Amino acid sequence: MKFEGAPQFNPEEKSQERLQAQAEVFADKGVKNFSEDQAQVLKYSAELSQIKDLNNLPPDLPEELVALIQKHKDAYINFLRQERKLETSFIEENIKTYKEKFQPVVAELKAKMAQGNFKELPEYLGSGSNGSAFRVEVDGKTYAAKFSRNITQANFEIKPLIRAKDIPHTSQLVSYSFEDGVVVMELLSGTDVTNFTPEEAPEYFDEHIIQLIDTVRELDAKGLVIDPKPSNFMYDPEQGFSVLDYHLKHVGGRYGLPQEIIDLKNGLTARKFEPLDYKAPDYEEKAKEQSIERNKIFLPMMVRFLGILKEKYPDILAEWQRQRDEDKKNPNMGVSDLIDRRYIPQHPDLEPHLKKLEEMGF
Repeated sequence: MKFEGAPQFNPEEKSQERLQAQAEVFADKGVKNFSEDQAQVLKYSAELSQIKDLNNLPPDLPEELVALIQKHKDAYINFLRQERKLETSFIEENIKTYKEKFQPVVAELKAKMAQGNFKELPEYLGSGSNGSAFRVEVDGKTYAAKFSRNITQANFEIKPLIRAKDIPHTSQLVSYSFEDGVVVMELLSGTDVTNFTPEEAPEYFDEHIIQLIDTVRELDAKGLVIDPKPSNFMYDPEQGFSVLDYHLKHVGGRYGLPQEIIDLKNGLTARKFEPLDYKAPDYEEKAKEQSIERNKIFLPMMVRFLGILKEKYPDILAEWQRQRDEDKKNPNMGVSDLIDRRYIPQHPDLEPHLKKLEEMGF
């Protein structure tokens, strides 16, 4: 690529994958995170890699790409002066892998998605606030392909996936494409814990609860933090729990490992109950009945869960208690009890568990 004022290096000596990888790195380091410009640099990274001279653009480029180049050309040229310092081998390998292995099946899936309601496709796995996931099969193996609502969100999600490489029971990155707006991951086994009804829910084994705690500790050691929303956990009776969603820790953030571990209670006690009609005349009666049933699940699990923490992870529990005691002293923070008895109905089936929790200090 011939740039004025830049060191002389011949673009023909670089692979297209290397040039595209440099564009992706520039999107991370050279423009503002989560900006429209960042999204466009990522989207057009493949096309940028084919431009031989930024001062002499091909005539058939999209107008928004031309405007993008004109805006960032000088910064991009200065960025490429450091090109020998850029480590792009992972990105280059991903570009090759995606083109050779996943691009054809993703193109076929996107064509199906464009034909109508994609949620009716047999490949559809589910949707969240940031995108939708689909099952794809390549060379006899099944993967999860997630299409994010915007490219910068996909870029944000890839970073923690790279850090979590080889951590068991977590989402594992396989490949991605900003051009297609997709992230391909290993398909984790199990069922979303929010889909278990009280009648169908398995009895979670203690060793699987311990495995879940250890998974969160491994993620924490890599600078990653979980999203404790119950739907971000899957359970398989043989494999145990899997963690679907995690992200980079915020520097100086208050949400750390002790609270993450305590918040695992959300997934451990989640069940799918019948929705109640608050306009129905018997709503209050039904709500009380459901509250009792929920607490028949919640309280025994909390006895087990807190017992495991006391026995195997006393330091984590002590640190959580220390942080909690500090928060209670802050008049600007509202801190409720872990076992908030104000909202637990009186019922003979619940009393033994409440008594046991009180004996445990909760």
